[in-house]
Amino acid sequence: QRNGTGLAEIDGDTITLNSFLPRYRSFLSKTHQTDNLSNRYALLNSLIDEKLILDHSDNMGILENPQIVLKKEQAYKQLLLNTYHDSKIIQKIKVTDSELRRLFTYYKTKLHVRHLYATDLETIREIDEQLRSGVEWKILAETYFDDPILKNNGGDIGWYQMGELDPSFEIAAFDLEDGEISDPVKTSTGFSIIQVLEKEKDILLTEKEYQLNKDWLKQMAVTYKKLPELRNFTDRVAQNLEIRFNNEGLVEILDELNNNQEKNVSHNQTPAAFTGSSNIITVEKCLMDLAKLSERQFKRIRTIKTLKSVLSGILVRNKMINDAENLGLHRTDIFQENLNQEHTSLILREVMNDIITDSGSVNWQNEYFKFRNGLAVKSKISIDSTQVKSFPMVMEASL
Repeated sequence: QRNGTGLAEIDGDTITLNSFLPRYRSFLSKTHQTDNLSNRYALLNSLIDEKLILDHSDNMGILENPQIVLKKEQAYKQLLLNTYHDSKIIQKIKVTDSELRRLFTYYKTKLHVRHLYATDLETIREIDEQLRSGVEWKILAETYFDDPILKNNGGDIGWYQMGELDPSFEIAAFDLEDGEISDPVKTSTGFSIIQVLEKEKDILLTEKEYQLNKDWLKQMAVTYKKLPELRNFTDRVAQNLEIRFNNEGLVEILDELNNNQEKNVSHNQTPAAFTGSSNIITVEKCLMDLAKLSERQFKRIRTIKTLKSVLSGILVRNKMINDAENLGLHRTDIFQENLNQEHTSLILREVMNDIITDSGSVNWQNEYFKFRNGLAVKSKISIDSTQVKSFPMVMEASL
């Protein structure tokens, strides 16, 4: 009955209790806090700031910026992929109590880790062979790391706890004994060979603490189990696509990329790849897709082999996005709500970056408040304190 109640009004637009509550529950859950007046006002003020900045962005034409349009498209596709993977994989994952108790021992352990790293499988295999043939770890770190600190310290990344590293990296690291070296491990950014230098275990494992952390451990278990399932699923999609490459087209793509160091598009209709029995993917289409890659992904493309790998990934990803849209996953209320949040976060980051760049100040918080207060002065803002105080208590776990 109170869902339409207005908690605040900004230039005629209302923040209703109905729109506030889902964000507030999520905020409490993510920050592990409980419902109180201070937290209610903290989030409400944050939502008011969001509205001020989004209106400013709209007025300044920031939303029409081609870079922002591209980033919004990327955010949409990534969210749709995540939703698709959830529907195909996560719902089928089962976690046992014994698995959770094993993860609890990980949770109570700190690891001192070093690694050797490469962006591609070919290079990490080369490093692995040299390591097995007796080449010193320190020498390999000096040879293969670009980062000057890791180059000099043997790839030592320090002490970590569960949930602080790439999930694939963590799974491998926690399974190692002191001094043991892993096989090459695929992570979200490349490949690592991992060595645990030292473990620090908390031997006090109480049932009470296990039960308190059980929900979080379940989330971590799903995160860990999702990775191999996702790879198997992706491999099946790739097999069903029956991807075949045309070497002539690939050479032309590589020439285009090497001749134009910038990401460019050429009106070239030479076939670069085929899927299924008759579907042709032209050089032009491949270049258009490659132009949307991140700088890190784009720099990976140095050989025909890496180009094939990247294009295969793009074709599989495009297939999954098409499947997700055919299933109507992008039309659900929860998807639209999450997408709106992604877009809002993107705009806020862009505006903040502009403020910091323009001011040249290192104290970004001062600059932010100056900017925010400048917007607030030009706006009509009212908060209904009675409504903020009086709505029923929210449980932090209510998601």
